[in-house]
Amino acid sequence: MGTAEFSAFSKTGIYEELYKSSPGGTTAEDRRETSACEDKTAVLEALCHDLQERVTRLEEGEDKRRVWAESVDTQLQELKDSQRQYAGTSLNAATNHYAGPSHYNNNPYPHYQGGDWHHQGAFPGYVVQKELQEKEEENKKLKERVKDLEARNEELLSKVMSMHKHSEDMNDPSRLSAVLQMYEKFRLHEWEKFRTTSSLTYKKGSIIIKRLFDACEEDIQQRKLNLFEVLGIPPCNETMTNSNQGIMQEIRNILRYSYYQNQSEFYHKIVMQASIDPKTTIQKEFTMQCCRIYCLLLLQDSPLKAVWNLQELKYLEHVDKKGYEYWRKPTLLWPIIKCGEQVVVKGVVWDEK
Repeated sequence: MGTAEFSAFSKTGIYEELYKSSPGGTTAEDRRETSACEDKTAVLEALCHDLQERVTRLEEGEDKRRVWAESVDTQLQELKDSQRQYAGTSLNAATNHYAGPSHYNNNPYPHYQGGDWHHQGAFPGYVVQKELQEKEEENKKLKERVKDLEARNEELLSKVMSMHKHSEDMNDPSRLSAVLQMYEKFRLHEWEKFRTTSSLTYKKGSIIIKRLFDACEEDIQQRKLNLFEVLGIPPCNETMTNSNQGIMQEIRNILRYSYYQNQSEFYHKIVMQASIDPKTTIQKEFTMQCCRIYCLLLLQDSPLKAVWNLQELKYLEHVDKKGYEYWRKPTLLWPIIKCGEQVVVKGVVWDEK
């Protein structure tokens, strides 16, 4: 949509709203209130349906995890049984070797050389014991990982629900809950792939993330000013415009739709404004995806914004999951994400040497 077309469209919509709300338009007002009630009812029904689906998915995931855990426990028990069987067999074999006179010719203890037992030859059960320990450690790590992911999902869901006074449009792929899930996945997986393939230190990585976030905020602010100019709204009246939820919601929806579409020119421009020159394909994908996700957070109906504050320790976690008492010169890698004064996503720190 061109600038002239958008201006005509937006102003026409505004004039129609003003005409409908003018004196003598009580019939239109009644229809509007009735339609609003119907819309709210439909939205609430959609929310209930979505919550039911989420509960069902969580229950299915729990069933799968339980089946998987039982399978692992069965394998561990089989390994323990095998270990005991091998241990008994190995002991009999060692006794027979020791009792046989033919083994005294050169070395009376053929499995004892240089002050150490050759466990794999003398005791095959040693191999099973080692494999058993590895399986138990892997099982423990996987269970901790599942527990951590479930806790994160519950926390994220509860925060999203508490933030919204109205339900989300589940047909909107750029809705808040969907973008927060994208952000969480991006921080856990895409960042690690970007860091390892680019051989980045935490310090250099934090500088890149901070520059990208700042460039996103500047880009959106400039686009808002351009829209205010088209609508004839003075920039100094931006605070007053926030009280008119209809206009601001329309502006955010238009911008969010544009930023959600995979328009590489948007994000290429932001990356260039951040003074970052990605070389590889992975670097380009990371920087552009970072800009896309943060712009969508900024353009929610209740905007979410990055806060680079090390003083709020209870809203920070260490990249190595260490307690506060073990931190040494902590530095922010990922910022705290807030909606107004409410913390939505904790920040991440690392120890700068």
